[in-house]
Amino acid sequence: MHPSPLRTVADSSSRSPQLASKFDVDSEDLALLRQLTGIHNVKELENHITEVQNKANYIKDYPCIGMFTFTKFNIKFSPNYNHALSLSRTRQNAIFLDVGCCVGNALRKIVADGWPAQNTIGTDLYREFWDVGHELFKSTPNSFPAHFIPGDLFDDAVLTTAPISSDPQESDLKLAKLQNLTSLTPLRHRVSVIYACNLFHLFTAERQVELAKRLASLLEPSSGSIIFGSHGVSPYPRRTQPDGVSFHTAESFADMWKEVFEPGTVEISWKIKSKPQRKFSAFGRWDIIWWSITYL
Repeated sequence: MHPSPLRTVADSSSRSPQLASKFDVDSEDLALLRQLTGIHNVKELENHITEVQNKANYIKDYPCIGMFTFTKFNIKFSPNYNHALSLSRTRQNAIFLDVGCCVGNALRKIVADGWPAQNTIGTDLYREFWDVGHELFKSTPNSFPAHFIPGDLFDDAVLTTAPISSDPQESDLKLAKLQNLTSLTPLRHRVSVIYACNLFHLFTAERQVELAKRLASLLEPSSGSIIFGSHGVSPYPRRTQPDGVSFHTAESFADMWKEVFEPGTVEISWKIKSKPQRKFSAFGRWDIIWWSITYL
Protein backbone atom coordinates (compact mmCIF):
# COMPACT_ATOMS: atom_id res chain seq x y z
CA MET A 1 0.00 0.00 0.00
CA HIS A 2 1.15 3.56 -0.64
CA PRO A 3 2.26 5.66 2.35
CA SER A 4 -0.46 7.95 3.69
CA PRO A 5 -0.51 10.88 6.10
CA LEU A 6 -3.44 9.05 7.68
CA ARG A 7 -1.11 6.19 8.57
CA THR A 8 -2.85 3.34 6.76
CA VAL A 9 -1.79 -0.06 8.12
CA ALA A 10 -2.44 -3.41 6.40
CA ASP A 11 -2.13 -7.00 7.62
CA SER A 12 -2.94 -9.90 5.29
CA SER A 13 -2.90 -12.77 7.80
CA SER A 14 -5.65 -15.24 6.98
CA ARG A 15 -8.39 -17.36 8.43
CA SER A 16 -10.65 -19.85 6.60
CA PRO A 17 -13.95 -20.36 8.44
CA GLN A 18 -16.69 -22.51 6.99
CA LEU A 19 -20.08 -21.06 6.19
CA ALA A 20 -22.61 -22.18 8.77
CA SER A 21 -25.77 -23.90 7.56
CA LYS A 22 -27.04 -24.75 11.04
CA PHE A 23 -26.68 -23.57 14.59
CA ASP A 24 -22.98 -23.97 15.34
CA VAL A 25 -21.00 -21.80 17.76
CA ASP A 26 -17.65 -22.09 19.50
CA SER A 27 -17.41 -23.05 23.16
CA GLU A 28 -16.99 -19.44 24.33
CA ASP A 29 -20.10 -18.27 22.49
CA LEU A 30 -22.06 -21.30 23.71
CA ALA A 31 -21.15 -20.48 27.29
CA LEU A 32 -22.33 -16.88 26.87
CA LEU A 33 -25.56 -17.96 25.17
CA ARG A 34 -26.26 -20.31 28.08
CA GLN A 35 -25.49 -17.54 30.56
CA LEU A 36 -27.71 -14.98 28.83
CA THR A 37 -30.67 -17.24 28.07
CA GLY A 38 -30.54 -19.45 31.14
CA ILE A 39 -30.95 -22.45 28.82
CA HIS A 40 -28.15 -24.96 29.46
CA ASN A 41 -29.38 -27.96 27.50
CA VAL A 42 -27.91 -27.61 24.01
CA LYS A 43 -30.90 -29.13 22.24
CA GLU A 44 -33.34 -26.86 24.08
CA LEU A 45 -31.10 -23.90 23.29
CA GLU A 46 -31.01 -24.84 19.61
CA ASN A 47 -34.80 -25.14 19.51
CA HIS A 48 -35.16 -21.73 21.16
CA ILE A 49 -32.71 -20.13 18.71
CA THR A 50 -34.43 -21.74 15.70
CA GLU A 51 -37.80 -20.35 16.81
CA VAL A 52 -36.29 -16.89 17.13
CA GLN A 53 -34.56 -17.26 13.76
CA ASN A 54 -37.89 -17.93 12.07
CA LYS A 55 -39.31 -14.73 13.54
CA ALA A 56 -36.25 -12.73 12.50
CA ASN A 57 -36.51 -14.02 8.94
CA TYR A 58 -40.00 -12.57 8.68
CA ILE A 59 -38.59 -9.15 9.51
CA LYS A 60 -35.84 -9.28 6.89
CA ASP A 61 -34.19 -12.38 5.49
CA TYR A 62 -30.59 -11.23 5.80
CA PRO A 63 -27.92 -13.90 5.15
CA CYS A 64 -26.64 -13.44 8.72
CA ILE A 65 -30.02 -14.65 9.95
CA GLY A 66 -30.04 -17.76 7.79
CA MET A 67 -26.43 -18.54 8.69
CA PHE A 68 -27.06 -18.13 12.44
CA THR A 69 -24.43 -15.39 12.58
CA PHE A 70 -26.76 -13.47 14.90
CA THR A 71 -26.06 -16.11 17.59
CA LYS A 72 -22.30 -15.48 17.50
CA PHE A 73 -20.28 -12.79 19.23
CA ASN A 74 -17.77 -12.24 16.45
CA ILE A 75 -16.88 -8.75 17.65
CA LYS A 76 -14.42 -10.53 19.97
CA PHE A 77 -12.30 -11.49 16.93
CA SER A 78 -11.63 -7.90 15.92
CA PRO A 79 -8.00 -6.87 16.48
CA ASN A 80 -9.44 -3.65 17.94
CA TYR A 81 -11.88 -5.20 20.40
CA ASN A 82 -9.72 -5.01 23.52
CA HIS A 83 -8.79 -1.40 22.77
CA ALA A 84 -12.45 -0.49 22.27
CA LEU A 85 -13.44 -2.25 25.48
CA SER A 86 -10.69 -0.47 27.43
CA LEU A 87 -12.28 2.93 26.73
CA SER A 88 -15.16 2.00 29.03
CA ARG A 89 -12.61 1.92 31.87
CA THR A 90 -10.50 4.94 30.93
CA ARG A 91 -13.24 7.42 29.94
CA GLN A 92 -16.04 8.55 32.16
CA ASN A 93 -19.44 7.73 30.66
CA ALA A 94 -17.92 6.51 27.38
CA ILE A 95 -20.59 5.61 24.81
CA PHE A 96 -20.58 2.51 22.59
CA LEU A 97 -22.73 2.56 19.44
CA ASP A 98 -23.54 -0.51 17.31
CA VAL A 99 -24.69 0.53 13.83
CA GLY A 100 -26.86 -2.03 12.04
CA CYS A 101 -27.09 -3.93 15.32
CA CYS A 102 -29.76 -6.48 14.24
CA VAL A 103 -30.65 -8.43 17.42
CA GLY A 104 -27.87 -6.78 19.41
CA ASN A 105 -25.46 -9.71 19.79
CA ALA A 106 -22.37 -7.45 19.68
CA LEU A 107 -23.90 -5.25 22.37
CA ARG A 108 -24.56 -8.30 24.54
CA LYS A 109 -20.91 -9.34 24.25
CA ILE A 110 -19.36 -5.99 25.12
CA VAL A 111 -21.75 -5.53 28.04
CA ALA A 112 -20.93 -9.04 29.30
CA ASP A 113 -17.26 -8.02 29.18
CA GLY A 114 -17.82 -4.95 31.30
CA TRP A 115 -19.20 -2.02 29.31
CA PRO A 116 -22.13 -0.50 31.27
CA ALA A 117 -25.32 -1.38 29.40
CA GLN A 118 -26.84 2.04 30.07
CA ASN A 119 -23.96 3.60 28.11
CA THR A 120 -24.57 1.55 24.99
CA ILE A 121 -26.90 2.14 22.09
CA GLY A 122 -27.96 0.18 19.03
CA THR A 123 -29.53 1.33 15.81
CA ASP A 124 -31.09 -0.53 12.90
CA LEU A 125 -33.72 -0.03 10.24
CA TYR A 126 -36.09 -2.41 11.97
CA ARG A 127 -37.23 -1.98 15.57
CA GLU A 128 -38.57 -5.53 15.45
CA PHE A 129 -35.00 -6.89 15.48
CA TRP A 130 -34.46 -5.29 18.89
CA ASP A 131 -37.62 -6.96 20.22
CA VAL A 132 -36.46 -10.29 18.80
CA GLY A 133 -33.13 -9.72 20.55
CA HIS A 134 -34.88 -9.44 23.89
CA GLU A 135 -36.72 -12.67 23.11
CA LEU A 136 -33.52 -14.42 22.00
CA PHE A 137 -31.55 -13.45 25.10
CA LYS A 138 -34.58 -13.60 27.43
CA SER A 139 -34.10 -10.05 28.62
CA THR A 140 -36.23 -6.95 29.15
CA PRO A 141 -35.47 -3.22 28.82
CA ASN A 142 -34.99 -3.23 32.59
CA SER A 143 -32.63 -6.20 32.76
CA PHE A 144 -30.70 -5.03 29.68
CA PRO A 145 -30.98 -1.20 29.63
CA ALA A 146 -29.12 -0.59 26.39
CA HIS A 147 -30.97 1.97 24.28
CA PHE A 148 -32.21 1.43 20.72
CA ILE A 149 -33.02 4.00 18.05
CA PRO A 150 -34.70 2.68 14.88
CA GLY A 151 -34.36 4.34 11.53
CA ASP A 152 -32.29 5.05 8.46
CA LEU A 153 -28.88 6.62 9.10
CA PHE A 154 -29.22 8.52 5.82
CA ASP A 155 -32.34 10.23 7.18
CA ASP A 156 -31.64 13.61 8.79
CA ALA A 157 -34.42 12.86 11.26
CA VAL A 158 -32.21 10.07 12.62
CA LEU A 159 -28.84 11.80 12.24
CA THR A 160 -28.37 15.35 11.04
CA THR A 161 -25.13 15.88 9.16
CA ALA A 162 -22.50 17.93 10.99
CA PRO A 163 -18.85 18.93 10.68
CA ILE A 164 -16.32 16.48 12.10
CA SER A 165 -14.68 19.07 14.35
CA SER A 166 -16.56 19.43 17.63
CA ASP A 167 -18.61 22.49 18.51
CA PRO A 168 -17.44 23.88 21.90
CA GLN A 169 -20.97 24.95 22.73
CA GLU A 170 -22.24 21.45 22.11
CA SER A 171 -19.37 20.00 24.15
CA ASP A 172 -20.49 22.00 27.18
CA LEU A 173 -23.99 20.57 27.07
CA LYS A 174 -24.89 17.87 29.55
CA LEU A 175 -26.21 14.88 27.65
CA ALA A 176 -29.50 13.44 28.83
CA LYS A 177 -29.73 9.74 29.50
CA LEU A 178 -29.36 7.74 26.32
CA GLN A 179 -32.74 6.15 27.04
CA ASN A 180 -34.41 9.53 26.42
CA LEU A 181 -32.95 10.04 22.95
CA THR A 182 -35.14 9.69 19.87
CA SER A 183 -32.37 10.39 17.34
CA LEU A 184 -28.60 10.09 17.13
CA THR A 185 -28.07 13.78 16.45
CA PRO A 186 -27.44 14.75 20.12
CA LEU A 187 -24.57 12.23 20.09
CA ARG A 188 -22.49 14.12 17.52
CA HIS A 189 -18.84 14.19 18.64
CA ARG A 190 -19.75 12.22 21.80
CA VAL A 191 -19.42 8.52 20.89
CA SER A 192 -16.15 6.88 21.95
CA VAL A 193 -16.63 3.62 20.02
CA ILE A 194 -18.69 2.93 16.88
CA TYR A 195 -19.04 -0.65 15.64
CA ALA A 196 -20.28 -1.29 12.09
CA CYS A 197 -20.31 -4.94 11.01
CA ASN A 198 -21.35 -6.17 7.54
CA LEU A 199 -22.87 -2.82 6.73
CA PHE A 200 -20.94 -0.76 4.20
CA HIS A 201 -21.05 -3.32 1.39
CA LEU A 202 -24.85 -3.01 1.32
CA PHE A 203 -24.60 0.38 -0.42
CA THR A 204 -23.27 2.06 -3.51
CA ALA A 205 -19.82 3.63 -3.39
CA GLU A 206 -21.36 7.10 -3.16
CA ARG A 207 -23.61 6.13 -0.26
CA GLN A 208 -20.68 4.48 1.52
CA VAL A 209 -18.84 7.81 1.53
CA GLU A 210 -21.91 9.53 2.94
CA LEU A 211 -22.30 6.84 5.61
CA ALA A 212 -18.64 7.21 6.59
CA LYS A 213 -19.08 10.97 6.99
CA ARG A 214 -22.19 10.53 9.09
CA LEU A 215 -20.49 8.06 11.41
CA ALA A 216 -17.42 10.30 11.64
CA SER A 217 -19.64 13.15 12.82
CA LEU A 218 -20.64 11.02 15.82
CA LEU A 219 -17.12 10.07 16.88
CA GLU A 220 -15.61 11.88 19.87
CA PRO A 221 -12.51 13.69 18.54
CA SER A 222 -10.20 12.37 21.27
CA SER A 223 -7.13 10.15 21.02
CA GLY A 224 -8.20 6.50 20.93
CA SER A 225 -11.78 7.04 19.78
CA ILE A 226 -12.50 4.40 17.17
CA ILE A 227 -14.84 3.29 14.40
CA PHE A 228 -14.32 -0.38 13.58
CA GLY A 229 -15.99 -3.42 12.12
CA SER A 230 -15.90 -5.98 9.34
CA HIS A 231 -16.67 -5.48 5.70
CA GLY A 232 -16.90 -7.43 2.45
CA VAL A 233 -14.26 -6.47 -0.11
CA SER A 234 -13.49 -7.63 -3.63
CA PRO A 235 -10.16 -8.59 -5.18
CA TYR A 236 -10.90 -5.81 -7.67
CA PRO A 237 -13.33 -2.82 -7.70
CA ARG A 238 -16.71 -3.85 -9.05
CA ARG A 239 -20.40 -3.11 -8.89
CA THR A 240 -23.06 -5.79 -8.53
CA GLN A 241 -26.20 -5.79 -10.62
CA PRO A 242 -28.95 -4.74 -10.74
CA ASP A 243 -28.95 -2.67 -7.55
CA GLY A 244 -25.58 -1.00 -8.05
CA VAL A 245 -24.18 -2.10 -4.68
CA SER A 246 -20.42 -1.60 -4.71
CA PHE A 247 -17.61 -3.76 -3.40
CA HIS A 248 -14.44 -1.90 -2.56
CA THR A 249 -11.06 -3.53 -2.51
CA ALA A 250 -9.44 -3.36 0.91
CA GLU A 251 -7.20 -0.57 -0.37
CA SER A 252 -10.00 1.50 -1.89
CA PHE A 253 -12.09 1.13 1.27
CA ALA A 254 -9.18 2.55 3.28
CA ASP A 255 -8.78 5.32 0.71
CA MET A 256 -12.46 6.21 1.13
CA TRP A 257 -11.82 7.23 4.73
CA LYS A 258 -9.13 9.66 3.58
CA GLU A 259 -11.98 11.71 2.10
CA VAL A 260 -13.58 11.91 5.54
CA PHE A 261 -10.87 12.81 8.05
CA GLU A 262 -8.20 15.50 7.98
CA PRO A 263 -4.68 14.22 7.19
CA GLY A 264 -2.73 13.31 10.30
CA THR A 265 -5.76 12.97 12.57
CA VAL A 266 -6.47 9.23 12.34
CA GLU A 267 -4.88 5.88 11.69
CA ILE A 268 -6.61 3.62 9.18
CA SER A 269 -5.94 -0.11 9.42
CA TRP A 270 -7.30 -3.27 7.85
CA LYS A 271 -6.65 -6.97 8.11
CA ILE A 272 -7.92 -9.84 5.97
CA LYS A 273 -10.34 -11.91 8.03
CA SER A 274 -11.03 -14.81 5.64
CA LYS A 275 -8.81 -16.13 2.88
CA PRO A 276 -8.76 -17.56 0.28
CA GLN A 277 -11.63 -15.70 -1.32
CA ARG A 278 -14.94 -17.45 -0.92
CA LYS A 279 -18.15 -17.49 -2.92
CA PHE A 280 -21.24 -15.90 -1.41
CA SER A 281 -24.49 -15.96 -3.33
CA ALA A 282 -24.62 -13.57 -6.29
CA PHE A 283 -21.81 -11.46 -4.84
CA GLY A 284 -19.19 -13.82 -6.29
CA ARG A 285 -15.61 -13.78 -5.03
CA TRP A 286 -14.88 -11.67 -2.00
CA ASP A 287 -12.89 -11.39 1.22
CA ILE A 288 -13.78 -10.08 4.64
CA ILE A 289 -11.61 -7.49 6.36
CA TRP A 290 -11.47 -6.23 9.90
CA TRP A 291 -10.96 -2.49 9.62
CA SER A 292 -10.61 0.45 11.99
CA ILE A 293 -10.36 4.24 12.06
CA THR A 294 -8.70 5.50 15.24
CA TYR A 295 -8.08 9.05 16.37
CA LEU A 296 -4.38 9.69 17.02
